[in-house]
Amino acid sequence: MGRRGLQLLLGVLATVAVASGLFGMIFGPEFLPDGGHVSATIDSEYRFVNAFWFTAGAVVMWSLPRVERATAVLRLTLGAAFLGGVARIWAAAASGWPNPVFVVALGIELLLVPVTLCWQARVTTASGAASDQDSP
Repeated sequence: MGRRGLQLLLGVLATVAVASGLFGMIFGPEFLPDGGHVSATIDSEYRFVNAFWFTAGAVVMWSLPRVERATAVLRLTLGAAFLGGVARIWAAAASGWPNPVFVVALGIELLLVPVTLCWQARVTTASGAASDQDSP
């Protein structure tokens, strides 16, 4: 559970965010599981949110070579993903549970993301690096 493993996990998470964000921006919500035609407002909001998802993945990719120093960037970006998981819980309470693909995403956001943040803190401490030296 060292630096290299953390970089690998963050790389996978970032690649998924970049790829799904780009796909969502280009193709819209029509290709979602259980997706279909939506109003222009929902389509616009969906594509807008996917631009942020794409950007979050790109920011995490940027942090990979400096993973032990990019503490603030990772906390903000992964914290936003955690907050997205909280929003999914609110959505489930308001509208019911989503497709299982998004239940898995919820698990990643609420469980794996905090574990990853703790892991990054350990890597930073173990390296003796001063965090937050590099900012975008």
